[in-house]
Amino acid sequence: MEALFIIVMLVAVFAAVAMLLSENAVHSALFLIVNFACVALLYLMLDAPFLAMIQIAVYAGAIMVLFLFVIMLLGAEKLNEPVRRFKWLEIVGTALAVAFAAVAFFSIISGKIELNTSVTRQPELRVVNAAPYVGAVDVYANGQQIASNVSFGNATQFIPLAAGDYTITINPAGSTTTAQTLTVNLSGDTNRQANVYTVVTYGGDQSAAPSMSLVQSNLESVDSRTARLAVFNGYSQPVNLVDFGSASDNNETKLDLRDDRIVQANIQPGSLVELPLLSEDTSMRSWEFRGVDDNQKDLSKLPRIATLDNPEVYNLKRDTSQLLVIGTETLLGGGTRNVAIPLVDKAVEAFGSPQAVGNLLFSKYMLPFQLIAILLLAAMVGAIALTHKEGFQPRRRDVRRKVMKPLTNVIGDQIGQDIGADAVPQLPAQQAEPAGD
Repeated sequence: MEALFIIVMLVAVFAAVAMLLSENAVHSALFLIVNFACVALLYLMLDAPFLAMIQIAVYAGAIMVLFLFVIMLLGAEKLNEPVRRFKWLEIVGTALAVAFAAVAFFSIISGKIELNTSVTRQPELRVVNAAPYVGAVDVYANGQQIASNVSFGNATQFIPLAAGDYTITINPAGSTTTAQTLTVNLSGDTNRQANVYTVVTYGGDQSAAPSMSLVQSNLESVDSRTARLAVFNGYSQPVNLVDFGSASDNNETKLDLRDDRIVQANIQPGSLVELPLLSEDTSMRSWEFRGVDDNQKDLSKLPRIATLDNPEVYNLKRDTSQLLVIGTETLLGGGTRNVAIPLVDKAVEAFGSPQAVGNLLFSKYMLPFQLIAILLLAAMVGAIALTHKEGFQPRRRDVRRKVMKPLTNVIGDQIGQDIGADAVPQLPAQQAEPAGD
């Protein structure tokens, strides 16, 4: 890879120098196309195929075609051009280029930029309320409120925090009574695209405080047309995630013909399990959380804990990372039921993907992008002005009408009779008027 990079880099530098030194404008444009192609190869080696495609299609394709069109339209490719009006242009351009290189070099040296240093991403934290008897809660970090009135089954947004130790406290909404606390350490990370954590509040009853666990959420990029699914068991017993396929509990099909399978086995209470990446068209309508019994071979006879048969609530969307939190919900009548709380987040876009480039352009680089467009327009107008020839006078053309035949021949052709010079009809001689009586 290093050898290929060096070869492409040398070709790019050679093409750039040849573009500047070439006396023929068309040859300079062709060398610039070679330089653009080398830049596209560098993008490919950086695992950015979308940028490489844009470099070829837009710059090496459309823009260079426009440049060649302007060059040939103005006749700038000819070598026998008159002396340029701006003799000082090369000297000024060279001086400005040297000054720019010196300023850039000084800025890099004085700024102490270390290109090999990885980016440290600060942690972000959210809190999920899956505790049935606490009700809505307020969330505090080191005594400072970061969220309020978080009801059961909901979660806060990811909140950026400085790296360090934190004491996470939940209180009943509007109360100063502490329901539970958890001390966590949130550190910066240089190896992940998103350094995010989730605190899950779960379990407990009317006489016991709920439990709190810190898990690291995975929002890393996923493969094309796939999604990520993770399960946190906030139930009091281990669970299995079972896919019953097209079969049901009431089906009398023989056990050896059923297509039941365990998607994830033995998820312990308070633990997080991440499944392999799933296709976007994976259906979860036949998935259920069941109890664990190693002696029971018929999966349909395991105790049912929660189902995922509602496609409007439980579905897999491409480029997402979904967390299912199993918890117990209190009902208005005083009873309880087990539920799976879905938390769906957008996975980080892969570097160089159309989504990542679009987000950067429309969020951070819209103004610089527009400024570059204006500079390109100014450069095109300047190229036209510099290559315009003074004193060009178009050759005058004789637009007088030429008659190929004499007029008498043309008239003869029209009347079908040859008319000679002596056969031209004459007007009758004037006669004297007769005298009157």
